[in-house]
Amino acid sequence: MKNPLRAILNDLGKKGSFVQNSAWMFASSGFSILIQFGFFYILARIYSPAIYGLFGVFNVYSSTLGNAATLGFNQAFVLPRTDKDFTALLKLTCWVSLIICGSFMLLTIPFGPAILSLFGHEQLGNWIYWVAPISLLLALDKIIGDWAIRNKEFKKQTVVSVGTTLVSKAYNVFHGVMIAPVVAGLVYTSILQHLLRIFTYLLFVISDTKARWREKITKKELIDSSLEYKGYPIYVHWGNVINIFSNNLPAALLPILGFGLTEVGYYINSIVLLDIPIRLLGAGIASVFMQKAAELQRDRSHELMNQTWRVFKYIVYVSLVFTFMVILWGESLYTLVFSETWTIAGRAAEVLVIFYFFRMISSPLSSLFNILRNEKASFYFQVILAIVRVLSLIIGAYFTHDFIALMLCYSLTNAVMYFIYCVWIFHLIKFPLSKVISFTLLLSGTTIGLAFMVKWYLL
Repeated sequence: MKNPLRAILNDLGKKGSFVQNSAWMFASSGFSILIQFGFFYILARIYSPAIYGLFGVFNVYSSTLGNAATLGFNQAFVLPRTDKDFTALLKLTCWVSLIICGSFMLLTIPFGPAILSLFGHEQLGNWIYWVAPISLLLALDKIIGDWAIRNKEFKKQTVVSVGTTLVSKAYNVFHGVMIAPVVAGLVYTSILQHLLRIFTYLLFVISDTKARWREKITKKELIDSSLEYKGYPIYVHWGNVINIFSNNLPAALLPILGFGLTEVGYYINSIVLLDIPIRLLGAGIASVFMQKAAELQRDRSHELMNQTWRVFKYIVYVSLVFTFMVILWGESLYTLVFSETWTIAGRAAEVLVIFYFFRMISSPLSSLFNILRNEKASFYFQVILAIVRVLSLIIGAYFTHDFIALMLCYSLTNAVMYFIYCVWIFHLIKFPLSKVISFTLLLSGTTIGLAFMVKWYLL
C-alpha cells in the first residue's frame, strides 16, 4: 500500500497532474455533496415523499430532453486539436440544443396533455410546459461544464460549484418554509442552480469566453464539424437519451405498475445516498480521466491500458468500502438523519447498492468508448440495458407488489448488466479479461456477502 500512496502524494503536488486535477474535482463534488446532504436533513422534513415522487416524474422528462438536446457533441469537446475546430463544435452544440428544446416547447403547447396521457403521467399537469425551458438550461449547463474541462479549469470549477450549490439549496429551504412545501420549490431550485452555474462559469471560470463567441464560424465549418463527429449524434446522442431515460425508469414506471407517488419518492431518495460516490467518481475521476485518456490515445497510446487498470483498481477499493457501509447501516442512517418517514428509502438503498457498486466501477471509464471511437458498441449496450431494465420491473411487479422485493430484482439485474459493461470496457483496450473478472468478482463477492452476513447476524 505504501508505494501507490507515495506516488499519489508526489503527483498531488505536481501542477496540472492527473492526481492534482482529480483532487480538485473531488473537492468540488465533495463539498457540493456535503452541502446537499446537510440540507437534505432539513428538506426531508419539509417536503413529503409524494412531492419528491412528483418531482421525480418531472425529471424523467427534463433530464432526458436536457441531456439529449446537445446530440452528444459536448462529449467530444476534448477531441478537437485546434481552437478553431473547437469553436465550430461549440457553436454547433449550442445551436442544436436551442433547436431541439424549442421544437419540444412548440410540441407541448398543443399536445402537452396528450403526451402526459400517453405515458400515464397526468399528475404532472401544467408542469409539462416547464420541461423545455429547464431542459435547455440543463443542456447549456453541460456545455459550459465540458468547455471548462477542455480548458482544464478544475480549480476554478471547485469554488464555483460549491457556491452555486449552497445558494440554490438555501432557496430550496426558503421556498418550503416561507412559501409552501410543494413541487414548485424543487423545480425553481433546479432552475436557479442551472442559471447560477452557467453565468458564474462564463464570468469567472472560462477565460476564453469572449474569444470563442467573437470568432466567426461559417456554415461550411459547422457542417464539417458535424460530419467530423457524426458518430456522436448517431450513437452517443441516442445512447444518452436511452441511458438517462432508463436511469429514471423506476420513477416513470412505478405509477403505471400500480405503485403510488410515495413509492416513487422512496426510490428517488434512496439513490440520494447511492449517488454520492457516483458523483464523486464522475467529477473527480471520470472528467479528468476522459481528458487524460484522450491525450494518451493521441500521443502515447501504449500507456492507456496500464493507466486504465491503475485507475480501475482504486475505484474498486473505494466503491467496496462504501457498499459495505450502506448494506450495514442504510436503513438506520435514513431513519436517524431523515426521520422515520424515510425508513423504507433506507431499506431500498441497502439492496440497490449492489447494482450501484458495478455502476460505480464501470461508469468513470465509459468515456473510452468515445475516445476509441467505438460509440456504436456503447449505444448497443444502452439499448439492451434499457430493455432489460423494463423487463425486470414489469416481471418483478407481476410476481410481487412489495416495493423492496421489486427493488432487489431491479438491482440484481442491473448488477449483471454493468459487470458485463465493465468487462467490455477492458476488452476495448485489449487488457487480459481473466484478470479483470477474477479481481472484480472475488473482491465484490467476498465483501458484499460478508456485509449481508454481518447484517443478518446483527439482526
